[in-house]
Amino acid sequence: MKTRIFLTILMLSLIAVPAGAQSNNFVKNFFGDYNPDAAKVAAPPADPPTAMAQFLQAGEIPITLNDVVNMMIDQNLDIQSNRYAPHSSALQTLVFYKVLQPSLTVNVTWANNSSFSTSQLNGASSLGLLQNNFSVSYAKNLKWGTTIGVGTTMARSKTNNSFSTFNPAYVGKITYSVSQHLLQNRGSLINLRQVYQAQNNEKISETQFEIQLTNLLVTAQKSYWDLVFSEKDLAVKQASLALARQTLAENQQKVDIGTMARIDVTQTRLDVAQRGDIVVGANGTVTTAQDQIKKLISNSSDTSMFLINLKAMESPRSPLPDEIPTLKEALATALENRPEIRQAMLDLKNKEFDVLYTKNQTKPLLDVSANFSQNGTGGTQRILGNALGGTTAEIIPGGVTDAFGQLFGFNYTGYNVGFTLVIPLDNKAAKADYSRAVNERKLSNSRIDATTQAIALEVRNAITQAAIASARVDTARVTLDLAKQTADAEKAKFDAGTSVLTFVLERQRDVATYETAQIQAEVNYTKALVDLDRAMGMTLKHNGLELNKTLEAPGTANKAD
Repeated sequence: MKTRIFLTILMLSLIAVPAGAQSNNFVKNFFGDYNPDAAKVAAPPADPPTAMAQFLQAGEIPITLNDVVNMMIDQNLDIQSNRYAPHSSALQTLVFYKVLQPSLTVNVTWANNSSFSTSQLNGASSLGLLQNNFSVSYAKNLKWGTTIGVGTTMARSKTNNSFSTFNPAYVGKITYSVSQHLLQNRGSLINLRQVYQAQNNEKISETQFEIQLTNLLVTAQKSYWDLVFSEKDLAVKQASLALARQTLAENQQKVDIGTMARIDVTQTRLDVAQRGDIVVGANGTVTTAQDQIKKLISNSSDTSMFLINLKAMESPRSPLPDEIPTLKEALATALENRPEIRQAMLDLKNKEFDVLYTKNQTKPLLDVSANFSQNGTGGTQRILGNALGGTTAEIIPGGVTDAFGQLFGFNYTGYNVGFTLVIPLDNKAAKADYSRAVNERKLSNSRIDATTQAIALEVRNAITQAAIASARVDTARVTLDLAKQTADAEKAKFDAGTSVLTFVLERQRDVATYETAQIQAEVNYTKALVDLDRAMGMTLKHNGLELNKTLEAPGTANKAD
């Protein structure tokens, strides 16, 4: 009998232990599951102190493109809020695992009942019954559509019925059960459909965050290059103003010695005033460009941040040979790296899961089940001397140990095996749901084709714009060089007395205009490369960012190199 008891305990352990064997401290983790404050998946930590506060007391802050990217990753309010969506999706994935979580049920009841006896066979004129029941059961669903369980009960009853053989009586039972779906709801893919879809939805949420992050990075890069342009344009206009003032001083000297008419000085002063007004407008453009960057890299509503001045430390890129990839190379890179493609493919996978699940639900329900039970009874046994009179001839002492002895002695056992078959007589609803899933899969497939086509067009346009911008850089350089030569020649003619001041001033303004045009062409080319990176899905990589680390809390995300 000891061997049988050991085998029974071993079977109970094999079923119940896995739920707690994954932790070194089972009790702590077990009760921790019911404490929301001790959740195993922690929420994103609070934001660290803003780095912008370190700059507020400084005058002019030199800043590189990597500085802008890093501070935007840590501080931008849109990025901070967008980080929560993938985190929520990850938690939702864990929620759907509840279908596989085991359950332990403990039930304890006490009951005391008395009633007027209507039969002499009850053994008492007023029949009283005191009952105590204790039961523990364990159940778990497996991903294949299998349900296993084990339950044990022990009931104690005490009565004043003189005909009771055991009083008090102990009745125990252990039942092992298993059931399996054979048609409908069979298979891990069917039973874990929501889990797999939630995992895909988590990845979709991450791709959406990547798209949002990419768009912000593109905005940040373009804003930085706008600042570069506005600063260099301001420098050009300030140099033009300085040249105009120098010309004014030279002309004033000529007037003083009588070699130039006073009206020419007036014309030069007008030109100085006009260029000064242009410098004022350029200063405003610089301020606007700085404010745009400050908005991107700050999470503070403190207006004192707008008192600082940012100084761009980088220059726009000049075209290099073979820097722009071929359309074939760019398309291959885009189809491999664009998050929109991954998002569309994940959506198609979810639709595939729906098709398989709804097709399975059109099948009949066929389940098989079996259980095996061990029974035991014990207590104080009374042997009646006179069955009709209810007199006790002998009392044999006993208790709950007698019930356990029978229970684990396997002397009293039982089993049952059966099946259940449910055939729907009208299966239109399930078939309609399956048709819906098939139709949505076709729609998802068409979206992949549409997304691929849109990306191909975007890549082609980005390459075209980059090529045009590159050509315009070369054109702007040639134009500026010719404008400088023309201005020098006009100045020489004026000094020789064969030209007029108006032409000299116009040529000076032309040089300033073409200098600005060259800077604009170089900035436009640099911004065209930014758009090309985005079209090919290389924005994060070329900025030294990893999506998984960027999803982490501010201050822990990786920095651009």
